[in-house]
Amino acid sequence: MTTIILGFATSLVYGFADFFGALASKKIKPVTVTFLAGLVGLGFVSIMSLIFGATFSPGAWFWGIAAGFAAAIGMTALYAALAIGPISVVSPLSAVVSAIVPMIVGFFLGERFSPIGFGAIAAIVVAVFLVGFVPGEDVRLPSTRALILGIIAGVGIGVVLICVDQAPSDSGLAPVILLRGMSATMLGIFTLTAFMRARGVKQEKREPIPAKYWISVALAGIFDASANIFFLTGMRLGSLTVVSVLTALYPLGTIILARIFLKERLAKTQQLGIMIALLSSAILAVA
Repeated sequence: MTTIILGFATSLVYGFADFFGALASKKIKPVTVTFLAGLVGLGFVSIMSLIFGATFSPGAWFWGIAAGFAAAIGMTALYAALAIGPISVVSPLSAVVSAIVPMIVGFFLGERFSPIGFGAIAAIVVAVFLVGFVPGEDVRLPSTRALILGIIAGVGIGVVLICVDQAPSDSGLAPVILLRGMSATMLGIFTLTAFMRARGVKQEKREPIPAKYWISVALAGIFDASANIFFLTGMRLGSLTVVSVLTALYPLGTIILARIFLKERLAKTQQLGIMIALLSSAILAVA
């Protein structure tokens, strides 16, 4: 039951991070938002390591750095796929793939469930797509390039979850610190390169960015880092497959905040997805 709760907490908090990251990106360049949020998150997990501990063993270094590379590739592919669109199809596609990849690895690692348990997991995967899918009049089939990028993004995110799971169980938050440190470094290099290229280009004078957008950046970093901690704890207490599948429900957190702050309504397909996810999780908890 604790694993189910932590899995749901991970998905919700990841969704919260996406919401505030998207809000900040309305006034600040997305790559800058991601980089700065990453730095905030790195600082947050470093402080939390004083409570949870962090042992930087060779295994923690290896899996943490590997997770950082996978995160950089996965998130870059995700942003590229979302830019091509349609978001309503690409986003849930990447989420489903990010759940399936750890499921396959978990199976080869010996994770087994009862037929009812497998059925509940399959139902949650369906719920992931329903929750992330936003129907509308302009919904169209994605191009081949968008599909490939969406799948790469899902695989990359799935590999991150696997790498964090494989890190030594006595390493504390070291894998997460290394993950975020590697991601921040790679994003920092990318941001610096983009800045250097833009130096010779005449820039339009822009108005100062309101403080609420910078606060959103900080919140995105803190929520994202918190989700990392929930995920790491959930996997150490339970199953990679269960936590990964529940984590893929991260659009749910974004939907909740959009409903509260932006008064956006939930589509019927999303409502159905939420009900399926809750019911299936309850079944999985007792299966």
